[in-house]
Amino acid sequence: MKKILLAFCVLLLPLGAWAQTERVFVVTDRTAYLSGDRVWCSLFCVDGNGALSTQSAVAYLELVSAEGTVEEAKIALLGGRGCGEFTLPVQVPTGNYRLVAYTAGQGEEGVQLGSRLLSVYNPFSLSRVKDGVKLGEAPAQVAAPEMSMGVEVSVPRKLRTERAFTAVVKGVASDLALSVFHLDGLEQVPSETLSDFLQAFPLSSKGNAQWEYDGEVIRGTANGAPVGSVAILSSAGSPEDTYFSLVEEDGSFAFPTGNIFGDREMVCLVPDVGDQVRIRLGNSFLRPGVQDLPPLKLHDSQYSALVNRKNALYALSGADTLYSFLPRRQDLLLSGISWERYHLDDYTRFHSVQEIIVEILPTVRLRRGQMEVSVPDGAGITRQFKDRVLVMMDGVVLPDMNLLLNLDAMLLEDVYVCTEPIVSNQLVYNGMVNFVSKKNYVKALNFPENVYVLDFKGVRYPVAYLGAVPEGQDVRQLLYWHPALKIKEGETLRIPLTSPAYQGRFCVVAEGLSAEGKAVRAVATFEVE
Repeated sequence: MKKILLAFCVLLLPLGAWAQTERVFVVTDRTAYLSGDRVWCSLFCVDGNGALSTQSAVAYLELVSAEGTVEEAKIALLGGRGCGEFTLPVQVPTGNYRLVAYTAGQGEEGVQLGSRLLSVYNPFSLSRVKDGVKLGEAPAQVAAPEMSMGVEVSVPRKLRTERAFTAVVKGVASDLALSVFHLDGLEQVPSETLSDFLQAFPLSSKGNAQWEYDGEVIRGTANGAPVGSVAILSSAGSPEDTYFSLVEEDGSFAFPTGNIFGDREMVCLVPDVGDQVRIRLGNSFLRPGVQDLPPLKLHDSQYSALVNRKNALYALSGADTLYSFLPRRQDLLLSGISWERYHLDDYTRFHSVQEIIVEILPTVRLRRGQMEVSVPDGAGITRQFKDRVLVMMDGVVLPDMNLLLNLDAMLLEDVYVCTEPIVSNQLVYNGMVNFVSKKNYVKALNFPENVYVLDFKGVRYPVAYLGAVPEGQDVRQLLYWHPALKIKEGETLRIPLTSPAYQGRFCVVAEGLSAEGKAVRAVATFEVE
């Protein structure tokens, strides 16, 4: 009996190791782009057994050539699925790249597994990836043959220009990425499928992962700060994105976030520790190297395709309502607290912030240069003023009250006061006061050198392009992109589309996972005449 139990435990060990492993597979709307193009992505994060992982809440994307990383993005994960988009810089050299994706739990292990080979053409510059471009004969166009595995996609075989039509998707219950795009001479590289990716499983792990269960963990150092002092990270325009951490013996700190969406200005400080503290925040990206990148083949016959792509890029740049938002995780520290708003235009306008506090804010006072708020006692009957209050301007925690008191009060629009206790990471604050300016004026303040201000790139918003037609001539190269299309068992989805104003051959690709965790894929083509 003991031998049977021992054998059973030994069998469980590798299964546990595999479950604690993650790999990320990337699906993109196409495989060829122009510099300045938007790249739409759908991510499948799976554990060591190939099932969708619920461990990491954020994945990291890097577009890499043999010369290094040219663009990066963060994608929020929810139940192992994520989606977003990023724009290629206009200075990206012509060449083939690999779009790699990974989580902090995965680390550098196997970053090429699940990556996607992409071609980038730069019609605005002669710059090319070193040894990454080959001139010569016209390359054969790569187009996946029509097929159906688990799901089916059907479209009319021939269409006229600028006509409404319907794409029909049906099959087993599954979660798909669906793309409808133009096939031209630029689509050269074959893409690894999700089925190919899953054949590499199960996998083991080295066991040195740093998991990000709720969102990106922003790490940094505060040289010169005492052990146990408080580091605060806050965001311009978003008081909800405020995070706290204690400084360790080596000067390090870490802010476990719930994922910060979008690009914004962040401010990090350690209050009340002197002017000699110097703060630095780390970089969450790994900058991995890539191998086996084939050269991009260039030929004169691609000229017309490049012109069409360039025209499409200009046409869509001014279009409105190109995408719709998809569900995303919301887990913010301050999202559940109640604020009391004071709109200053409803009162007599005062020329100093101190007068605003005295005359307009009944639950706030200044005492010995510190701000205090009036909080109810335990019985909720009487109120008493308490210090240890977070003072903000436009959502940024201020290192010095004088920055606020010396401000022209006419620049302020609202004051939000919270008298509830705020608890985070063993820290307790008795309340919060946020002074909101008319034009996010906090960005113009001169912070001291012991405050770290950075342009922060948060996770990309989960979005889909549902085929909005731009005004003017319709020269879209991408007709539709949905990164997380859900199909129920036996359900038939009918997707309304519009053909563009030009002729050509188009491809529909649906790829994803069934409810049973198996890869599904369908490819169909049609002509616009």
